[in-house]
Amino acid sequence: MPDSSADDPSLHRVASVGELEAGDSSVVDVDGEQVALFHLNDEYFALSNVCPHQGGPLGQGRVEDECVYCPWHGWQFDVESGEHVQGDDVVPTYEVVVEDGDIHVRV
Repeated sequence: MPDSSADDPSLHRVASVGELEAGDSSVVDVDGEQVALFHLNDEYFALSNVCPHQGGPLGQGRVEDECVYCPWHGWQFDVESGEHVQGDDVVPTYEVVVEDGDIHVRV
């Protein structure tokens, strides 16, 4: 099967499936933007790596109960929706496509 990222310039390969263990996160560069990539419950999720509070690196935060905690001030965001757990802030999310053992993020 052909690689769909070759046909879709908005789809960027960021990793192989084996590179990110279950429960882990990573920060990847996607077309010049820092994106936090998460592997939870056999799925992959991508959020902006920038916390809206004061710009903390979400990809370096602790992940617990499907939320990422900003390492700077502890703000919690749902990894799937990007929604702040206690407030109205939202972190941009990105579509993740897994194909032929590769992880792609659409920006």
